[in-house]
Amino acid sequence: MKSNYLHSLILVEILIVALMISIVQGEPPAPPSPSVNWNPPNTGATGGQSQYVMAGWSSTNTLIVWTSSQAYHSGNAEAGPPTHSFNLNEAVYLYVDTPIGWLDNFIWLYEYHQSNQSSGRWRFWRREIGFGRFMFGPFYPDQSQPGGNYTWKVWIVGAASGEYQSQVISFTWGEEIPEFPSSSVGVILVLLLVFPILFRSHSRRFRLNQ
Repeated sequence: MKSNYLHSLILVEILIVALMISIVQGEPPAPPSPSVNWNPPNTGATGGQSQYVMAGWSSTNTLIVWTSSQAYHSGNAEAGPPTHSFNLNEAVYLYVDTPIGWLDNFIWLYEYHQSNQSSGRWRFWRREIGFGRFMFGPFYPDQSQPGGNYTWKVWIVGAASGEYQSQVISFTWGEEIPEFPSSSVGVILVLLLVFPILFRSHSRRFRLNQ
């Protein structure tokens, strides 16, 4: 009896490990910076948090995306207004308008944290959707690095044409963290290194003039 229990437990653990491996293998490679022209491969399995509802019809020729604190409800037939600042305990909803004529699409969402300096993650990838307006979510912040500045990049590809479009949106969860361009950081470091030398030199001259 005990042997059968151990055998079943080991089998379950093997299945869990196999499932985890298949999920990791199905995830696309991490993309470069949002400003870089790059598209995820349109291959592999769907994965990630890809729950969505249809939230109306699209009337655009290009991909349009925005974040909102309000979920879509069929009763009011209104999409949530754009929101760019959220409390840490507040859910974020992603709205997507697909281009007119793109009847069948695949969609990806990647999250960059802290202006792309910290590790990012795929929220979902290669989710097949139709044509119209869709709401994805709710999404919550990363528990290990919850507060600060986030950037999301969304890609879609037309299943028939293979044409990609992408959009980038930024927002904050909790307190916004001040950022400096990389060039500014370099200038600050140089000043921190040079200032003690200049200070010592000035102090030496002052003593000699006494």
